[in-house]
Amino acid sequence: MLSQLITGNRCFLSTRTQFIRSLTKLPDSQKIRSQFVFQRKGSIKAINELYKENAENIEVSINGWIDNKPKHIGKNISFGVLRDPNGDTIQLVDSHSLLKGISRETVVQVKGTISSKKNSNLYSNRLEYELKLNELSVLNLSNDKPSQLQDFKERGNYPPQYRYLQLRNPKYSDFLKKRYEISRIVRDILNKENFLEIETPILFKPTPEGAREFLVPTRVKKAKKGIPTFYSLTQSPQQYKQLLMASGFSNYFQVARCFRDEDLRADRQPEFTQIDLEMSFASGNDVMQLLEQLVPKTWDELSITGELFTLDHSGKKLIPVHENRNEIYRLTYQQAMSLYGIDKPDLRAPDLKIVDLSEFRATANRNKKFPTFEVIVLRNAFDSIENYKENWHFLDNAQNYTYRTPLVVPITNDEAKTTWFEKFQSIAAFENPKMISKFLNLKQGDIICGSTREPNGSIFENPTPLGTLRKLVLQSEIGKRLYRETDHDVASWVIDFPLFSPLTNEPAPNDDFPIYQHDRLMSTHHPFTMVNLSDYNKLNKNPTKCRGQHYDLVINGIELGGGSTRVHDPELQNFIFESILKIENSEELFGHLLNAFAMGTPPHAGFAIGFDRMCAMLCGTESIRDVLAFPKSITGTDLVVKSPSLVDEDVLKLYNIEYKKN
Repeated sequence: MLSQLITGNRCFLSTRTQFIRSLTKLPDSQKIRSQFVFQRKGSIKAINELYKENAENIEVSINGWIDNKPKHIGKNISFGVLRDPNGDTIQLVDSHSLLKGISRETVVQVKGTISSKKNSNLYSNRLEYELKLNELSVLNLSNDKPSQLQDFKERGNYPPQYRYLQLRNPKYSDFLKKRYEISRIVRDILNKENFLEIETPILFKPTPEGAREFLVPTRVKKAKKGIPTFYSLTQSPQQYKQLLMASGFSNYFQVARCFRDEDLRADRQPEFTQIDLEMSFASGNDVMQLLEQLVPKTWDELSITGELFTLDHSGKKLIPVHENRNEIYRLTYQQAMSLYGIDKPDLRAPDLKIVDLSEFRATANRNKKFPTFEVIVLRNAFDSIENYKENWHFLDNAQNYTYRTPLVVPITNDEAKTTWFEKFQSIAAFENPKMISKFLNLKQGDIICGSTREPNGSIFENPTPLGTLRKLVLQSEIGKRLYRETDHDVASWVIDFPLFSPLTNEPAPNDDFPIYQHDRLMSTHHPFTMVNLSDYNKLNKNPTKCRGQHYDLVINGIELGGGSTRVHDPELQNFIFESILKIENSEELFGHLLNAFAMGTPPHAGFAIGFDRMCAMLCGTESIRDVLAFPKSITGTDLVVKSPSLVDEDVLKLYNIEYKKN
């Protein structure tokens, strides 16, 4: 074992050796002994227990950290603050010089007498306690670094390499405790529905499922050819859970670790957790009904915003899900894209809609493949031109858009109410602008924003320019104040997605419109999704017109999760692989699935919840990093342990890999 360390980790060993050599002697045995001999359980108390028991004039022991530097008041008395593992604090009163030389974040066990402070908390109507110290055991003396980082502590945001200090903050430790509660509730619900939790492998095989994969080299070479072989870390348990359905299990779930080598942002990590489930002899509706029990119940119990809302059956009024017969409102992909410009609309502002002006004979004229001209009106958005410039400057900032930037026109006077359309004549033609103006009923203080998109039934640009603009509006403080109708979280289903989408060229700097490769198709979600039966015959000649039996659950403009009815017929699945997606080695990549389907796999459907996103929503934070114990940075680095790291070339050779020589 030592020889392997020496061979494979020379840099690490060298650093470790230097550290060991810097130690001139073995630590004092009495010091070490004092850190390992301490009182356990028995009369050890948590601070919140003292309040529950109305403790007074009793002797207790408490474990914790010194929260602040002790203050010396006169010669014979010092005050300190102890923070216990729950994050609660209590004042320490020291008349025996026990706190002398104790630094912030030192781990201690204290023993003393509890008494109420003379000045009780008048606002909370409860006594405030203090502990008169009799004994103090130092279990690990902290160095000066926590004191040097005190400003970060007060701001509540340590540098990421000190994540373990950040997690001592009750706010962040509570996030992780709540994460556990969420998983417990989900497990309880699924257990009552007779789901079986089964772990599936993380080491898988490279397959084209959409995102880039993390590859894991092995020491095994492919027989005869001598080519190195690799595992991939699973992007999801998708194929394994379908194999479980083939194995005869009816209801499967797993709190699954997944890995995708993608560009990172606030709601994306290279490794993440999803609540994965699958049901055999079931349709998508069965899965959706299960989620309509699981998700609202979890929200009702744990969300800081209270119960989960949705639109009523008319699509006009926001109501709690339980008042909607426990049904979450369903939007088709076509409706979502035409009304909100994105397949995951934020329905906390349901009336902030995009208007297609095609029925008024307004047509876009810059690109014949994008003939639809549409507008969105921001009502009562400003009261002066200065106010407009201050609050809405981001609307026409080209850096906020992937392709073309919408035109933005403030209605600053009575004349602009009828002449607004002149500002859009560079991108659209208007047959009857007077009729459109009457329909829009613009007022002074409104802002009208317009852009172009593809025709209904062929919208692949997602989000559209106005979809991006609407999202920007609702992310801004003024947009939230003016257009949100509720502070509750709002859910909707989005269904009837295109089953396939054309590949899109990478946009050039001056591209205003996406350029599609219609002869190269990709699965909009994944290749195992079943086609809508009414579109089945289009698979042969017009697959981009096929709708899939896929369904996304969207909350507050965020995709909480998605699922679908799966293909379980081997001939159809192979047709999709070879004839539509043009996968040349489909037998090598997916032969295990096709073989299982050919041996009697039942109909099945499933779903996966983005558990990290769910936890962030329920905790009321926008970043999933807040609800992960040790998240990666925006570059994918774990700054605590400094990964990823270099590997010695001698070790790489064992895995048939070598550094590229320049």
